[in-house]
Amino acid sequence: MKKKSPPYAIIVAALLGLVAIFAAFKWKQNQDAAAAAALAKVQADDAARLAALQNQQPVPSAPAPANMRNVYYATQPVEAGAKISEAFYEKKPTPNDILPDAFSDQSDIIGFYAIRNIEKGDPLTPRNIGKSLPFMSQRIKPGMRAISLPIFNAQDNNTGGFAIDGDKVDLLFTRLSRDLSLEISTQLVMQNLEILYIPGPKIDSEQVNGITPAPPPGDPVSITFEVTPEQAQALTYMSDVKNGRLSMILRARADKDPIKIKPFQGEDYAGDDYRGVQKKIVDKSMARVEALAAQIAAQEAAQQKPQGSQGNTNETNPTPPAP
Repeated sequence: MKKKSPPYAIIVAALLGLVAIFAAFKWKQNQDAAAAAALAKVQADDAARLAALQNQQPVPSAPAPANMRNVYYATQPVEAGAKISEAFYEKKPTPNDILPDAFSDQSDIIGFYAIRNIEKGDPLTPRNIGKSLPFMSQRIKPGMRAISLPIFNAQDNNTGGFAIDGDKVDLLFTRLSRDLSLEISTQLVMQNLEILYIPGPKIDSEQVNGITPAPPPGDPVSITFEVTPEQAQALTYMSDVKNGRLSMILRARADKDPIKIKPFQGEDYAGDDYRGVQKKIVDKSMARVEALAAQIAAQEAAQQKPQGSQGNTNETNPTPPAP
């Protein structure tokens, strides 16, 4: 009887299967170890970031130099009517003596509205943002009217660029000769008129943008005033006189009293007594200014007097103020 040979093929296949199972097991172990290491690294990184955030101290904003203050400026164009949000502005140091009414406190502008178009880099001031959207018709008092007039904007006789919305001004009317080379007379024609709107163009500089409160000297500028209908008639007529022009002078906020002065006549100052006439006019006007200052001082003293006569408040029964 012939002897059978061992089943080598079956044995080899079994051995190969065992090797494949072992290799798969080792591969799975390596994958699990790599995943665990990656997870541990992510957890460690998260813990490190969390610790860094917890230990991070807020960085205080740099204080402005002694002669500067932080002012809010637009970071993008803002259309009139838009509500002001934090995305619209940023702080920049600004010289203390420039545009003192610009906003520097965030609480003063949150929830405000752009009352006119604001360009990128413009400072935020009462001229371009407000608590509400004031239409011009809402700002005019009953019985009054708004009129826009071309006002002469000379280098030596205008308000120097300091007039803003809400200020009070007087208007001067100057009659010129036919060739416009000689001023014949100048007289005070309107007093204590309120400015409803005066434009303020931008000036770009290395420090700040758009910080001129009123137009620079040059051509006539259109300014809107609040007037009575009769005043509107007269001003419209004077603004259309070919050989005449209107100028304005700024009044003190507390000075509301009208004055009476003679028109300035050019021929009165052409003679030999020019200096004498000029001195008389200056002396008279200075006397009026001194009298007004004395009147204001007396009013302030009268207002303070009742406060100083309330008696000793440290007493058990304070002395009542004098009736």
